[in-house]
Amino acid sequence: MKSKAYIRVGILFLATLIVAFWGLNYLKGKDLLRSEKSFYSYYEKIGGLTRSSPVTINGFQVGQVREIELSEKKPGLIEVKFSISYKSIKIPKGSSARIYSLDLMGTKGIALDLTTDPVLCKPNDTLKGAIEGELLDQVNSQMLPLKLKVESLMSSMDSVLIGIQLVFNENNRNNLAESFSSINQTLNNLEAASKFLNEYVKNESFKVSSVLSRADTFSIGLLKQKEVLEVIVGNIRKISDTLNNVPLIKTFASFRQVLDNVHQLTAKISAGEGSLGKLIISDSLYNAILATNGSLNRLVEDIRIHPSKYVRLSLSDKSKSVYASNDAELAKVLGGEGTSEYYVCILQSPTPLSPENPVLQEMSAGDFIQVGSLYYYYAYHNKKIDPCLKKLDKIRKKSPSAGVYTWVGGKWKRLGM
Repeated sequence: MKSKAYIRVGILFLATLIVAFWGLNYLKGKDLLRSEKSFYSYYEKIGGLTRSSPVTINGFQVGQVREIELSEKKPGLIEVKFSISYKSIKIPKGSSARIYSLDLMGTKGIALDLTTDPVLCKPNDTLKGAIEGELLDQVNSQMLPLKLKVESLMSSMDSVLIGIQLVFNENNRNNLAESFSSINQTLNNLEAASKFLNEYVKNESFKVSSVLSRADTFSIGLLKQKEVLEVIVGNIRKISDTLNNVPLIKTFASFRQVLDNVHQLTAKISAGEGSLGKLIISDSLYNAILATNGSLNRLVEDIRIHPSKYVRLSLSDKSKSVYASNDAELAKVLGGEGTSEYYVCILQSPTPLSPENPVLQEMSAGDFIQVGSLYYYYAYHNKKIDPCLKKLDKIRKKSPSAGVYTWVGGKWKRLGM
């Protein structure tokens, strides 16, 4: 039983020693549970730097000063050993350990000024030491320019006072007295003028009241007509917005150009230039048109009386004659639907066109058929004429020159319509 009690006492004593050792080191700023990296720096003087002084990076404490002693390796310098408690902090080559003041009481610390060198320092390496000036020295350096400016200002003030003394001599003082007298007289005149104005306003107050009454009546009338005025203002705003959006300058310029073109055209017509001018000036064209019109009338009348003399078609597979007013009706009457194909052609070319040709892309031409040395590009084909005619009406909205082609009597022909 006694041996167990001795063991417990021994364990408790050992734990007490460990806790005390850890606590003393913790109070000194050394954490035994965290590994540290040590570095060295050398200084000519350290000011108030002591053991356990903080080591910071950008103001954040990352370590502490561990040892300060006279260097044996570098006589005359002070060797400072400090540690970094964070594993994630890497110190590049060329970085410096700068001693700086923490407060006005002279407490010192070490600030690490890191470089961007990719090569890193190893533990126990030596960093370049630097010392920041004392706070008093910094204050003196900041105050020195101010002191010089104050001295310069004092000398300028002396010059100004001498100038003022020269200005306010006896003669100038007399002149100033006369000036003040004139100012007093001016103020008296202003007082008299203000009294006159006061009397004038009193006498004219009735007229002013009448004017204000009329203005009040006018404002009441405007309020009554508020809705009408709002409509008028809205209309004016719409007109203004419309005029603002209209490009008047371009419009007038285009209108003037049109007038100039009309003027030139009328001048040419009056001078007998061009077809229209010759038609107006000369009678020969008019007479020729009359003669041609008479011939056409006689031709139309002869076709009406003797149509078989002008339109007659005989096919080998049809035992009848066919009369039609155009090729489309001819294709329907012949009953050839299904025996041939009709192509809605958009354009023709002496050479084949590339499928990426912008003309084909715009017109949506699907394929081509070669007839002799020409290539006819078509957008639709069918064995019946009616679908082709419907498709042609749609295509002609974009391509007025489009037409329907087919084989008639062994020849490639465009149907007239």
